[in-house]
Amino acid sequence: MTTLLWLLPIAPAWAGNYTFASVIDNTGTFSDFGAVAINDSGVVAFTGTMTSGVEGVYRTDGATTTTIADTSTGEFSFHVGNTSLVSLPAIDDDGTVAFFIYDNYNPAILTGVGLSTAVIVESGDTNCPFYVAWNNPCIRGGVVSFSGQLKGSGGNPFGPQGVFTEPAGGGGYNTIAQGGGIFSSGSPFGGTSINAAGQVAYCGNLADGTSGIFVGPEGATNLAQTGSGSQFSSLESFPKISDSGAVVFWATLTNLTEGDFISTNGVVTQITVAGGGAPGDQFPAVNAAGTVACFGTDSSGQWAVLAGTAPIVDKVIAEGDSLFGSTVIGLGSPGNNGLNNNGQIVFPYSLANGVQGIAVATPTNGSGPVLPELQIQQSDPLHITLSWPTNAAGFGLECTASLPASSWIAVTNTPVPGTSNFSVWLEMGSAPQFFRLRQQ
Repeated sequence: MTTLLWLLPIAPAWAGNYTFASVIDNTGTFSDFGAVAINDSGVVAFTGTMTSGVEGVYRTDGATTTTIADTSTGEFSFHVGNTSLVSLPAIDDDGTVAFFIYDNYNPAILTGVGLSTAVIVESGDTNCPFYVAWNNPCIRGGVVSFSGQLKGSGGNPFGPQGVFTEPAGGGGYNTIAQGGGIFSSGSPFGGTSINAAGQVAYCGNLADGTSGIFVGPEGATNLAQTGSGSQFSSLESFPKISDSGAVVFWATLTNLTEGDFISTNGVVTQITVAGGGAPGDQFPAVNAAGTVACFGTDSSGQWAVLAGTAPIVDKVIAEGDSLFGSTVIGLGSPGNNGLNNNGQIVFPYSLANGVQGIAVATPTNGSGPVLPELQIQQSDPLHITLSWPTNAAGFGLECTASLPASSWIAVTNTPVPGTSNFSVWLEMGSAPQFFRLRQQ
């Protein structure tokens, strides 16, 4: 006699042209999740809080979670005074994570892979040429971009402010832009991003009192600017540049409406939502294919993760939608590091059943099968049979299982192409309490 499997906490779900997989949730050692980022390999960096209260920056591939830096030793912290920045991590394709944090109460930009961290900027470090970091970093191709202020000389602690790059392992810096000349010398630059070609996008305040979105280092290219005759009254400080050179950013128009915009080959276009709705994200993302991802409302007025070929985006998933056997009651922004060149989008979610986590949406390009609920049966605690509709035969699945407080263990046999069911023998020594399926 067969019975239904007792628990399937992370099953793939399909909606529209995306499949969804949860890479981590609060049923384990984490209680809460913050900002997210994803690289081209699908590895996710995130900030989170453990059930113990420890906060940190982490990396996960959905099976293994690595601590990059956390507050357990008392060295690092995230909330210091009124000048605290929210840490928005960025992750390179080799898994190196760049992030802002307070190191012994000093503002710092660090990189890490889990075994150690490298200092890019640390205020108070006598060996560091920088006085302070102004914003979150970006990382691409082993190079970190950031805005900050150099140390002064001759008894003056304050040196010039600017936009800089530095190797991810630390070392000498390069100046992309600096206060003085066309730029104001009295106010900091905003956030930065860097692409695979080493182009850096940043927001800067000009000496004439206006502000602009620029791309360097081969001479500052002004993509958008406030001031007389401009459509913009203000520009937000975190533009994102793609590997193909397109730049997305958040801005306020002179009529005081706000929105996301994209600059492609020097032409600036406002991003719109198919059927209505509105982007509402100060941290939009763009990839080399021209896909834009952001947060906002869909055509039904629900808060949603949005994506599409610029300048039109559409719903990926919205509050009220079904996900992982429950209903979405909250979504977080993917952020400007939340979209990779394969079109995958990472975002935090909250469900009506109390589960919170981080999910990755993978585009199917219309070619993926639509799978309703899989039929999962067991004839004994270590033998599970799965079946699905024949129109989904041969669809690649990765199967893993876990005991409480243990890591996921790969199931050695996999679905046979052309079949609609297969059996799994779980050689774990005792019955697993968690079983997971993910799209290959």
